[in-house]
Amino acid sequence: MPDPAQRTAVSVASVIGGQVFDVLAGRSGAKNVREHLTAAVFGNLLGLRLRGAHHPEYRLRSVHACAIGDSAVEACLVVGAHRIRALALRLERRAERWVCTRLSPIERSAI
Repeated sequence: MPDPAQRTAVSVASVIGGQVFDVLAGRSGAKNVREHLTAAVFGNLLGLRLRGAHHPEYRLRSVHACAIGDSAVEACLVVGAHRIRALALRLERRAERWVCTRLSPIERSAI
């Protein structure tokens, strides 16, 4: 059974990462996740969305997350339909909420 910190890491990454992915897939507006992003990540998200693949079949396949102490989570979200993609993100606890401080799409050519 995973420890509580690991369960929390996966839960936080699933919720915020899922919201970010919905924006990238065109299923949700960026304002819905704005409070959980730094200004730099929000700008990055808007740029990615303009170039992103809007495909209704894209879905979140898996979430892999690791707690880094009590105040950070690093995660990779595997998404896809016919083509598999991944998003790497870092979440940090700031005051009473989690904020995405890094967001990087991972393309197959980068592997």
